[in-house]
Amino acid sequence: MKITIIGAGKVGFETARRLCEEGHDVLVVDKDETKLARVDEQLDVMILKGNGTTAQVLRDPYVVDSDYLLAVTSSDEVNIIAGMTGKRLGISKCIVRVRDPHYAMDSSFSREDLGLDLIVNPEFAAAREIVRMLTMALPVHTEPFGQGKVQLADIAVDEKMPHLVNKHIKDLDMPPSCLIVAISRRGGMIVPGGMDIVLPGDTLYVLGLPSSIDTLVSKVKKCRQKKMHSVLILGGGRLAYYLGNRLCSLGMAVKVIEQDYNRCQELAERLPEALILHGDGTDVDLLNREGIEETDGFVAVTGLDEENLLISLLAKQMGAKMVVAKVSRASYAPIVETLGVDAAVSPRLITASEIVRFIQGGRLLSLVMLLNGKAEVAELIVPSSSRIIGKPLAKLGLPKNIIVGAILRGNHAIIPEGTEKILADDRIVVFAMGHPLSTIEKLFGVGGK
Repeated sequence: MKITIIGAGKVGFETARRLCEEGHDVLVVDKDETKLARVDEQLDVMILKGNGTTAQVLRDPYVVDSDYLLAVTSSDEVNIIAGMTGKRLGISKCIVRVRDPHYAMDSSFSREDLGLDLIVNPEFAAAREIVRMLTMALPVHTEPFGQGKVQLADIAVDEKMPHLVNKHIKDLDMPPSCLIVAISRRGGMIVPGGMDIVLPGDTLYVLGLPSSIDTLVSKVKKCRQKKMHSVLILGGGRLAYYLGNRLCSLGMAVKVIEQDYNRCQELAERLPEALILHGDGTDVDLLNREGIEETDGFVAVTGLDEENLLISLLAKQMGAKMVVAKVSRASYAPIVETLGVDAAVSPRLITASEIVRFIQGGRLLSLVMLLNGKAEVAELIVPSSSRIIGKPLAKLGLPKNIIVGAILRGNHAIIPEGTEKILADDRIVVFAMGHPLSTIEKLFGVGGK
């Protein structure tokens, strides 16, 4: 498909990279020559210098002929105008990024009213993900598939887990209906075999039925996560607002530390149930005074990745029960694991995933990126025309590092063995590392460009 992306910033670059890997023809438009030069140097896409809201750009033959127009500049208004104009010019699908809370919280502001196909909000999506992490029942990060019938759990391994650490995969005492699809180790990822050994510091990615995941986590952790009552947020930007608003609505005690006094006043007005503190969140004395050692959750969402990571580590060492850091740079993902921060959230990657899934259409029911895009877990429906129907999984000849981790058939979920066969209209959960989504779709006969 032909896709035009207006805006070559972080989200635009990441989305262009993903779409390019999927084999789409991509044009990136921006006024900034430096950003375009980076895109041109690192990606196999076309570039065009110009203002994405002008007729000169939007009437360009390639742009008008695009199947999708993505407006993801730093200006909400520019994105909205570009998307609406693109629609009027006949572009089939238009997606825009809108970040301002005034738009996000306005019930009269909707994609239907604007005639757009999708509105994405990176900070709102990231806040929703952080809330899910803070409030989940299990003491691990989990992702639901098949309307909750299957879960993907990641389990951080340490020396205090005798059932896992220093054991071969084949010797692990795993509950039934569980499958280890990958191991994250020192910033890399491997698809393990039976002779691979689980090491301290590894993160295991396990697909299984919810009851089996529950049993596994209870066994290795020996405890369940306590309910989250208090959260301290470092940084007072858009993400902090969305996050604080949601946490307050859940009845949690929320504190926000922000250095900008004017922003503190604005937050105090918009988050009356939260305690807004004017101060430097890197000040150890301030963190101690605010009871960091008794805080259930600490979330660092400043504009600086380095600050978020370092202060998150400090908060963890000072006693915070669960620590989450916002990161923008994919290269920082390995640091998150080695530092011991519980979780990292990237608004850019969440947004790129949402856009790619939308462009793939009904072919993908859900898509989760692991370790900043090094691997993916996708849920899709197998059509009756697929060549894999009726064949045992062991005889499908799937490429290396592609695993069918679960089959959802009617109301039943199956964690398959090699003898299991896929039937027409089955929903399958596929783990893939080093393969674009287009390859997965082709293998299983799903959709097409």
